[in-house]
Amino acid sequence: MVGISDQGALSQLISIITNNRSGLGDAISRIASGSRLINASADPAGLALAAKLKSEIAALAQTVDNAETGVNFINAAEGGLSAVNDLVTRGRELALQAANGTQSDSARQILNVEFQQILSGIDQLSQSQEFNGQQILNGDLSPTAPVQINIQVGAGTGPANQISLNVIEAVDTATLGLAGLDISTSAGAQAALAPLETAQQTVLRTRTEVGTVANRLSTAADNTRTTIENLTGALDQIAATDIAGEIAELKGALARLEVSIRALNIQNRQNENIVGRLLDIRT
Repeated sequence: MVGISDQGALSQLISIITNNRSGLGDAISRIASGSRLINASADPAGLALAAKLKSEIAALAQTVDNAETGVNFINAAEGGLSAVNDLVTRGRELALQAANGTQSDSARQILNVEFQQILSGIDQLSQSQEFNGQQILNGDLSPTAPVQINIQVGAGTGPANQISLNVIEAVDTATLGLAGLDISTSAGAQAALAPLETAQQTVLRTRTEVGTVANRLSTAADNTRTTIENLTGALDQIAATDIAGEIAELKGALARLEVSIRALNIQNRQNENIVGRLLDIRT
């Protein structure tokens, strides 16, 4: 029979081979993944910190998406306001023509047809401009609107992490003071000049407010991207595999595995010889 000591040596060799194979697999996994944190036992504290950093990075990435969506929203508002500004500018030009004393009444009538179309166009824009179903130019986003629309640009809570979109006053003809204007007469044209100038200033002021919000959103997104880059760098330092060290470990594990397998083969041959001798004795 094989002796107890031989059986113990055999079990020990098998255990060593198993451990070496496990270490070999871990080294290969770390090299392949580029991360040394392949399981919790590798570095519990490092794994916990890495998980926290990943969560923070994911949250910040979402706030960047939020800010970019906000910029798209503001761009839609700016496009609508620009169109309204063009209409008001054209309306003012027509009023100035109609106010000229050399114009005939028939000429003013013709100018007034286009003028009324302009007023209708302004009202249409104020009611139709929207982004993802949200009305933009109808007053829903005025500073005094009952519902405040905020963009979450930070991972925390409170006003410091939000930027309000409620800076857009309504630009319909009633709000701008243009409703009912008529330039078919000299007096009507003269009366339209002041409201048109005021309306133009109002639209330009709103566009300035919108531009300021766009800049704030872009700045917030840029700053957050920088923070994400810094956190990602920190995460890489925590989790990154030491490739040179892992290759050395891999070579060592391969060498130990080879030695263990050779030892196991020797042990097996010895056991076979012992069994053979026992069989010879019995015969």
